[in-house]
Amino acid sequence: MSKKEFQKKYMHPTRKKLLDMVMTGGEYDANATIGWDNASYVKRKVGEKWEDEFNKYEQKEGFIIKSSKNSDTYQEIRDYLRNTHNCKNTECNTVNIGRIDRKLIKKSGYCLNCLSVIETEIRAKDMWEHYQNYKIWTRMIIDGKLRLEQIQQAHDDAKQVYEYINEDGSTDKWEMPQNVEDVKAEMKIIIENGNKEIQQLEEMRIEAFNKLKEKNLEHYL
Repeated sequence: MSKKEFQKKYMHPTRKKLLDMVMTGGEYDANATIGWDNASYVKRKVGEKWEDEFNKYEQKEGFIIKSSKNSDTYQEIRDYLRNTHNCKNTECNTVNIGRIDRKLIKKSGYCLNCLSVIETEIRAKDMWEHYQNYKIWTRMIIDGKLRLEQIQQAHDDAKQVYEYINEDGSTDKWEMPQNVEDVKAEMKIIIENGNKEIQQLEEMRIEAFNKLKEKNLEHYL
């Protein structure tokens, strides 16, 4: 291979095409393209949406909007983190949100000053018991559903024999001492009873909510 051929081989496609035009007296394939595959081009309508493995796309007038598939999740996380530092009282007068304020905002949605005013009003209307019950039952429902999801997952994954790999690459087996179907049946009973208890808690929470609503206090929840 001559020096000139070697240089041409590793030349940028655009410069190579120009060189070919010069060397052939301007003769070249008018349909030739550089860095573009016509077969892969898809004409989209304005408003059309599509996605690949990692991103989502939307065709606009003259341009395409590209966003990560996880962008909605990231936004929810950002909103959650922002809300843990902001009191949800639109008329909050707290200038400096301190450590105790942030802790209360994360738990109740309100800073110390606003929460004190709210709870004073609730006590004055003799609604404190319903208010406390609503918060306690809400937490019990959340924790209960989370626990039942874990039991359901354990139920779905339960096997009679488990295989695992040791650090040295060898494999071992562990067999459940009880019959796996008996264990799954016990889990199923726990899940069914748990769902009934959660349903009762939800009914009690609705009743507490309605009591607070009668006194125009539901917006504090």
